[in-house]
Amino acid sequence: MADNKVIKNKMTYKEFLETLEELQLDLDSAAEALDLEISDIEAWEEEEEIPKSAEKWIRNEKVELAELNNSNEDEGLDDKEDDGLDDDGDLDFDDEDDEEEK
Repeated sequence: MADNKVIKNKMTYKEFLETLEELQLDLDSAAEALDLEISDIEAWEEEEEIPKSAEKWIRNEKVELAELNNSNEDEGLDDKEDDGLDDDGDLDFDDEDDEEEK
């Protein structure tokens, strides 16, 4: 019988650093979140993959950022702010000023 093992992609140290950069995080943030020293994280560079706990944390951070970005995009779609412009994009001055000149 054939071996039907599912091969999971393990995150490498390089991918971890790229994801940190994408999330605008640094090694200090990762070390604090994972309760590790920066030197412990830097030691992963010699390994084929990063620890599962770190991989799980960084993937969760990525999901949370995506969810946050999606929720921010939805806010205010129905609420047009009054920016002082009329529909033509011109400043909306009251017609009263015109009547006073007459």
